Parts: sequence; structure tokens; C-alpha cells
Amino acid sequence: MKDITIGTKGWTTKVIVEAKGMPRSSQHSPVKYQRMILRDSAGTKVQATIFDSYIDKFSDVLTLYKTYYISNAVVKTILPQHRIANNDYQWHINSKIVVEEVTGECSSISVSPYNFVPFSEFSKYINSDVYVDVVGVVIDAHPTREIPTVNGPQKIQELVLVDQQLIPKILTMWDQFIENESAVIVKNIKSKPIIAAYRIRIVSFNGGSMSTKGSSTFVINPDIPEATILKSWCADNKTQLEQLTLKKSYVGSSSAAIKAPALHEIIEVKDIQFLEENQTTFWLQSKISIPHLNQKYWYMSCNKCYRRTNIDYKQTFDYVHCAEKQAIAMPRCLLEVQLSDKTGALIATLFGENAEKFICYSAETLMENSSEVFDISSLFCL
Repeated sequence: MKDITIGTKGWTTKVIVEAKGMPRSSQHSPVKYQRMILRDSAGTKVQATIFDSYIDKFSDVLTLYKTYYISNAVVKTILPQHRIANNDYQWHINSKIVVEEVTGECSSISVSPYNFVPFSEFSKYINSDVYVDVVGVVIDAHPTREIPTVNGPQKIQELVLVDQQLIPKILTMWDQFIENESAVIVKNIKSKPIIAAYRIRIVSFNGGSMSTKGSSTFVINPDIPEATILKSWCADNKTQLEQLTLKKSYVGSSSAAIKAPALHEIIEVKDIQFLEENQTTFWLQSKISIPHLNQKYWYMSCNKCYRRTNIDYKQTFDYVHCAEKQAIAMPRCLLEVQLSDKTGALIATLFGENAEKFICYSAETLMENSSEVFDISSLFCL
């Protein structure tokens, strides 16, 4: 496969369908497409795409985890920002392609082992540019809802997954993933389906949760060893899973999703400057204090996106930043603190609930007892 370029003629190659997404619509046109990843026996991968009417034609062909001989695919270059496989080329599949299924186990290409990331290691990838592959059991699904974003209101649906460590994690499905993959998962939620999710982003919400990207791919109840092991584990831990779903301890609680770091994951203040550029999260064991008592402890904010506003308390308004037409002005706690250990100190900012927990006062209380700048020692002693 690595030798196939735009000018290659009369080629035939043997590949396995390693990943296959559901059909979806283009963002700025009515064109429908379906993407897949093909891999040869040498490990070379290529992104292949089927468009419009050919999607139905090949619906029963190029099946996941099956091996095929392929000839005459249209080879095109692909821009780096659109690649989901490490290959300068992509294939377009149309009526000219020749596809023949390879029969016999000896002739088939085996499924390559996957590098699934355990839920307990999500902290390493929070808000980084690295996408991960995960496998888990879906135990719950929240209703679809609309949230404000910089691009306007968008629909999301949050699924709750666990792995063998019984760590609940949120997977946020966006846009067409709700209509396609999520709809199938929710329909089978009572059976606690196992999903393999590829090219997923880890975000900081709830101590490390998952979020789909345009290039993400899902396989529901995949025929892979990891899923077989997980299915057996589900059967052995059925009672625990049912209790977890019934209690819903993962709802509205970020602490339930955070696992204490291992000793080797904790760094010292002096080492922060040596972290990799794309690492935006880390663990510190430090003393926390308020270096300046005379500071701003709250600000008036939009109750949806938390941006600062000059609107009066509890007044409703239209906010252009989050496209919210019925935003409400509410105070939000903001606190500048110092984190220090034996190697040094740094200044950090606490917001919202975290700041309120630290000083034991709500933003409303701070607002009622002060102007935006005041000496907090009038409320309590530190």
C-alpha cells in the first residue's frame, strides 16, 4: 500500500477494514460521506471515503474486520488537517473500484492490537493535541440538550462509561454523532453495550472526560479481545453496575470522576517550567494560601458561559458571547491564591464552586457584604 500514489497504475492490494464510521452529511453542503480506515499486512494505513449514492451500494461490502483485495480506487492527496491516518494519500471509492473478499483464515489479515487508554490515565491527555482510543461499558445516557458555544447553540448528549476499575467517565457526543452512533447506543442502553471509541479528545470537564471530534469513530459491541474481556467482566459485576447506575453518583459531581494521582504523577513547582508545551494539566502537592487579602473576590457574570458582564444582579439580557437570549446576571466567585512547596511558589486563580469551597462563602454572600474590592478579613480570619 505504501507504494500506491496518484500515478500508480493497475494496482491491487490486500487490506483489512480496521475502522468504519457511520454515514454523515458535510457541514457546508448536502453531500453525504462515509469514512473508513484500511490497513495492509505491513501496517500501512489509508483513509478511504465513500460519497452519496455509493454509500448504499457498498453498505454490505467493506465490512469491519474483514479482508479484501481492492483495485482501482481513486487516489488523491489529503491535507494534514484532514488526515485520520498517517498517509499523504486518501482513496475515494466509486463505481470503478474492484472489491473481492478474501476467504479463508490463512489468507486474511489479522486485526492489529489496539492501544486503549485506561480511564485512570486520562489526566495525561487533558486538553492536549493527542487523540486517544478508549473502550468502555455504557451504563447511562443523559437526555439531549442544547448548550451555548462560541459558534452558537449546539446539541450534545452525554453518555456515562465505566471500565474495569469502575471509574465513571462522561463521553460527550456532538452534532451528527447524536443522530447516528448515540441513537443506536441509547436504543440498546439496557443491555449495557460496549463501545470502542477511536480518536477521542480528553477535556478537563469533570476531572477528565471524553469528547467527540469530527474524525472520531465508534464501534458498538466490537469483535475484539478487549471487548470480550469487558463483556465477561460486566457479567461478573452486574450488581455493582446496577447500583452505580441507580445511585447516579456521577451526576453533578466532578469529584466522583477524579482518581487520586500516583506518586510518580505528582511534580514539584520548580518542574513546571520543564513540562512539554502541549501538557496543560499536572498534579501538585502544595500549600495553598491567599497572598493578598485586598483583592477582587467576585464578579458579575453570565449564568450560562460565566463571562464578565456589566448587567445588574439577576437582570435578564441577550449575551452575544454565548448567543444566550435569556441570560441572567449572577455573581461568580474569583480568588487569587498562592501554591507553594519546598521548591518554589506560583500564583493561581480559583473560580466558581472551587473558590467558594476554599473560603466557605458563596459569591452571593461576598457580593452582599462588599463592593467588588474589599478586605476579606472583615468576614473571617485566615
